[in-house]
Amino acid sequence: MAKQSAASVAQTGAEVLDRYRSALDDGRLIQFLWHCTDDDGRDLACALGVIGAQVGSPKDCPAQIMPRWLAKMVPWLFDNQSKDEAFAWGLRFYEQIARLSGNIPFSVIHDWQANVVGPLAIDLATKRKRDVEAHRKLQTMQQEALAGNKFSADEWRPVLKAAFKDAYAYADAYANADADAYADANANAYADADAYTYAYADAYADYAYADAYAYADYADAYAHAHAHAIKRLADGIIDCLARVSPT
Repeated sequence: MAKQSAASVAQTGAEVLDRYRSALDDGRLIQFLWHCTDDDGRDLACALGVIGAQVGSPKDCPAQIMPRWLAKMVPWLFDNQSKDEAFAWGLRFYEQIARLSGNIPFSVIHDWQANVVGPLAIDLATKRKRDVEAHRKLQTMQQEALAGNKFSADEWRPVLKAAFKDAYAYADAYANADADAYADANANAYADADAYTYAYADAYADYAYADAYAYADYADAYAHAHAHAIKRLADGIIDCLARVSPT
C-alpha cells in the first residue's frame, strides 16, 4: 500500500470500511502505534490510522466519519483487546460507522453507560462487596438521559462523583476531575461532547484487576478479568451503535 497523502484521507464511513477491510485482509493492521512500516516496506496502521496517513490522533478524524468523542474511544478499545479480537471488532465497528454515514448521536454514550458500563460497574461493585447504590443512581440518570431528559452539569456532578469515587477509590482527586469533565460534557452533549466520555468505563475496566482476587491466586487471573471487562465494553459500544436508526 503506497503512502497516503493528506488529500487521500478518507471522507466517508463507507470509504474507511473499505480501507479497514483491505488492511485486515492484507495483514496491515497494528495495535499500539498509529502508523509504521514493516520489514517488507508495507505501511501499517491502527484502527483510526487506516483513515489516512495524516491521522495521528482522534482529533484528526474527519467529523463526517464519526464525532470526536467516539474517535477518542477507538484506540483504547482497540489496543486493550487481544489482537484477533481487536481486528474483528474493528471490522464490526466500521460496518456500523458506514451504515450510519456519520450521523451518530451522543445518545449512544447514554445507551452505553446505562446498558453496558452501568451493569458492569454494578457487577464489579457487588463482587467486591461494595455499595452499589451510587452506580445504580448513575445508571438510572443515564437511562433518563437516553429517554430524552436533560440535566445540568450541577445535576450530573454529585451523581458522577459518588460513582467515580468508588471506581477511583485510590485517587479522589482524579475521580473529581473526571466527574467534573464528564458532567460538563453530559450537560452540553449536543453542543460540545469532546470530553472524557469513557472515563467511568475506563476506571471499571482497570478495576476489574482487583476482582481477580475473588476467583484465583495466580497472575493470569488479572489479565483475564481485565480482558473480559474490555471485551464487554467494546462489544457493547457496537451494540449501541447498532440500535441507532440511520437518518
